[in-house]
Amino acid sequence: MKSYRSRTFSGWLAALAAYGTVQCGAGSIGPGRGFDINFPDNRADEIAQIAQRISTRVPPPVTAYVVLAPQRPARGLTVFALPDGRRLWQTGLQIDSRPVALGDLIVAHAGASNLVGFDAASGRERWRQPDHGYSLIGAARDGNAVAVSMGPGSLNRREGIFWILDAASGSVRLERQVEQALGSPAATGGYAFVPWNGQYLSVLDIGRGDEVARIRSGDDVFSRATSEGGAVYFGSRSLFRLGRESGRGTREGTPTYALPRQDLPGEPTLMLDGYVACICGVNARERVAAVFRPDPSQPGVRLIDGVLYILFHRVVFALEATNGNVRWAYNNDADIAGAQAVRGGIVFVDERGNAGMLNAAHGQLTWRQALGTTAAQAVLQLPIDFAPPTNGDEAAQAPENTLLAAAGGTDNRMLPARIFAARSLSTVAGPGATRALLEIAGRQSNPPELRAAAGEALSRRTEGSDALLAALETHFNYVRQTGTPPVGFIARSLAAAHERRGVAALIAHLQDPETPATELPPLVRALREFGDASAVPALLDFLRLYHADDGNVPPMGGGEPVNDRQAPEQEALNAAMEQAVQTVSQLGGPRERRWLQAMADDTNTIDAVRTVLNRVLSGAPGSDGGGTGAATAGGAGAAGTPANGGADTNPDPNLPPSRLSMDMIREAFQPAQAEFLRCLDGSPTRPGQLRIQFRYDSEGRIASPVVTPPQFGPCITPIALRVHLPPSQVGREIGTYYVLGGSQ
Repeated sequence: MKSYRSRTFSGWLAALAAYGTVQCGAGSIGPGRGFDINFPDNRADEIAQIAQRISTRVPPPVTAYVVLAPQRPARGLTVFALPDGRRLWQTGLQIDSRPVALGDLIVAHAGASNLVGFDAASGRERWRQPDHGYSLIGAARDGNAVAVSMGPGSLNRREGIFWILDAASGSVRLERQVEQALGSPAATGGYAFVPWNGQYLSVLDIGRGDEVARIRSGDDVFSRATSEGGAVYFGSRSLFRLGRESGRGTREGTPTYALPRQDLPGEPTLMLDGYVACICGVNARERVAAVFRPDPSQPGVRLIDGVLYILFHRVVFALEATNGNVRWAYNNDADIAGAQAVRGGIVFVDERGNAGMLNAAHGQLTWRQALGTTAAQAVLQLPIDFAPPTNGDEAAQAPENTLLAAAGGTDNRMLPARIFAARSLSTVAGPGATRALLEIAGRQSNPPELRAAAGEALSRRTEGSDALLAALETHFNYVRQTGTPPVGFIARSLAAAHERRGVAALIAHLQDPETPATELPPLVRALREFGDASAVPALLDFLRLYHADDGNVPPMGGGEPVNDRQAPEQEALNAAMEQAVQTVSQLGGPRERRWLQAMADDTNTIDAVRTVLNRVLSGAPGSDGGGTGAATAGGAGAAGTPANGGADTNPDPNLPPSRLSMDMIREAFQPAQAEFLRCLDGSPTRPGQLRIQFRYDSEGRIASPVVTPPQFGPCITPIALRVHLPPSQVGREIGTYYVLGGSQ
């Protein structure tokens, strides 16, 4: 869109003439009376007085309606009254910006070069204003005054126009051409609150046009302001409430609200960027978003119902606003085009034109209304106490059931939400969550990233052991069409819960040739941690069977041996045998140690096993159990945890740790995180997360990384090989590291 600065000379003369007409008429103000860089800021007393004045304002009643924008190339807007779903009006005008609902006025950029004000009840055009080559950034209303920010739509382009328009006629009460980037404003109590340049919030007296106060941020970004009841809120990454404390311009010592966790699906920001012009139609920034509403009746910055809603295309997650724990998830059957929080729940409209309200406490659909018109974008205007008549027939479900449903499906776009749902089950109390995680981790058709996330969450649980033990009773059976359960994760969970009833079932899976090799290291480690000597005969049999097996098998009919075992499988098998050697040495007697010596003397023993045998039999440091097992990394791109869910403590501070802790692995990989993410740039199928499986030794050297999906291996592998872990007493260990891709 053409810039206001790029006019012809004659255009400039006309603009200056119009500017002079506005500025020099009755009640006009001279230049330099707003957005002046030298205006004094952070005067806490002035801010406190303004906050006190607006707190006494009685908000006008709000009419409930929704504005629907169609999928392009269709044009126009359609407006429906809520909750009855009655169609109010429709226009075929070309709408270029996300419409802004301002009471009985709807403002949008329309046609080639106009800002248009529509009557919300009838659709009649009240007025038009030339846009001067700028986009609509944001608008707010206080009584008959409409505050409008116009600009090129970028924080880096410092130019724009700020208007105060008459709501009924569109006449210009104030026009200020600025060399600043204007954010989305708020207006209430006779004041306009305008963020600009990312650092400032200016307070303008609407009647006089003067700037009367300013807040300058010292440690955050101001991009958007909004009013609710008798309060004004503003910010970007953090939400501030206008008051004496906010006059300091810093988060420290100021009541604020920020996202309670950073692993949200799609990595939404707390608020949409107030400097970017929102487009009309499908906007990815609105489909992956945080939805909330501040509660002006509460002190400080609190959200209504204590809930933060996270929207990811067709899934809604309800989080406890304070700690980020998930209350419930709702899986809609179509993408959600728009949503707004109200007391008691969240109201949404989906692409099929169906409106609904979800209960804040349990997530069941309590109200639904078919609008009869499809929607690419829905802009809702609802009073904070909007309460439609209950007509939903859904019963409240247990949280684990809602999260299990959100983790299901086959839509690849939803993988980040499915993974988030699986991880969220780890904080849900009760055996039901354990059963849900077992179902996700054990379903072979699920993507490996999802199964891994569910398994990691499962391995951290210490309740629901009966469900875990029951799952271990299942073994692979081709005839009965039963698969192997996620044995490794179950073993880690049982070990964390000190559930010794699992020893016999784990031994049965150790002896089952259908148990995948990758499940064996955590299985053997769990047996070792139980310290149950009854496992020693089975572990010794396991060593006798595999200590010389490197995967080479002669083909039928003769010929050179063929290795039918992939590298990750052999590495996992080696790691399991190393754990088994240490366990037999610890829990066995002289007879078992003689068997260990015999295998050490066997010329066919593979090198990895011989190394740990010699170390154990010689009594070298680390031979008492600080050996190797499957170390898994999980979480938001940089979390590592040993297979049993925790790190060994080292009794001798002069020696390196017996194995690496989660923090050690995280710290080592974190510097490479940006490089890993760059490998995903430009990919048409950007994955929700990458898995890097690798081997590392006692000196922290990483070898044999295997990347999933494999197409990213050529880029990821050399970066992973440059990572150097801290030294430890391990001989060799398997690790897995997940890189979140942030797909939307």
